[in-house]
Amino acid sequence: MIRIGNVTVSLALREIHQGGVPVKVGSRAFDILEVLAAAHGQLVSKDELLARVWPGAVVEENNLQVHISALRKALGEARERIRTVPGRGYRLVLDAEPDVPPPAATGRDSLLIALLERLGLHDMLDAPATALPEAPPVSAHGEPIVYVVDDEASVRDALSRLLRSADIAVRTFATADDFLASDFEQRLACLVLDVNLSIGTGFDLQAELRRRASALPIIFMTGYGTIPMSVKAIKAGAQEFLTKPFDENQLLDAIDRALASARQGFAAQAQAREVRGRYQSLTPRERQVLELLLEGKPNKQVAAALGTREVTAKVHKKHVMAKMRAATLVELVRLCEQIGVDPVRVGAHAG
Repeated sequence: MIRIGNVTVSLALREIHQGGVPVKVGSRAFDILEVLAAAHGQLVSKDELLARVWPGAVVEENNLQVHISALRKALGEARERIRTVPGRGYRLVLDAEPDVPPPAATGRDSLLIALLERLGLHDMLDAPATALPEAPPVSAHGEPIVYVVDDEASVRDALSRLLRSADIAVRTFATADDFLASDFEQRLACLVLDVNLSIGTGFDLQAELRRRASALPIIFMTGYGTIPMSVKAIKAGAQEFLTKPFDENQLLDAIDRALASARQGFAAQAQAREVRGRYQSLTPRERQVLELLLEGKPNKQVAAALGTREVTAKVHKKHVMAKMRAATLVELVRLCEQIGVDPVRVGAHAG
């Protein structure tokens, strides 16, 4: 028998009771609970959960998220004991874990606690109210990091404390200009952005990122959001729009989704750079051949357009296909579309 807040769980009987009342939960959700409980508070990766709960089956990640949500619902007030570690997995906080009593809050800590309460991040109040640790080293290429832009130092401190407690690298900025001056595009990341800044607004920063063609996912937060405001943010490409107070899991789940989106975008950008490098390796004549191939011309017409023999045109075509690593003309067209190359632009480069 294990306890999770006011919930008792019998692993042997596969039963959950909340205040003595049995709670129904699906078998898959209970399987997930068993795996998390066996980890004794340690992180369990999404891949491990999928492999343990659905052995030998191919299951989408959103299926796991559905069962995690069902499990949290079954835990009721103890739902926040299932912690999301964005981009990595989940961990279950059991009552058996030792609690460290916080020292008396004074000065800066009092402001931090008040802010955590205002944001609805009540779970963070159980953590030791010690000074914030030094910022972790900048994450390596491809490792996730969360950027926070907010003009209130207390908000930045509170969010830093929350994210670091979830083992998430975080870097904070007081102004949009400070953020834009950083090397934010070099990392797999998302941005948690306050709507109201002392200089400009979060929407101004969003517009500037769009102007720079940045694919950085944005999670907006505000203390007094309106429906038109949230619609404006989402239409402009924001990932999420959170209105305070929001709870810890709501923010962490939003970050999890944003980083998943960032991974897809990061992978697509990396592939596009690689394909663009293949295109740039083509000679001027090979780019002319590529233009004609994209127009759908057969070898004979390519040769006529170039004023050469058909066998020579075939050789050029073979070189183009090899350098672009395309097995078929359909694949060649797809690769060119991926990097925005069309016959008009190809012709302009060739000329």
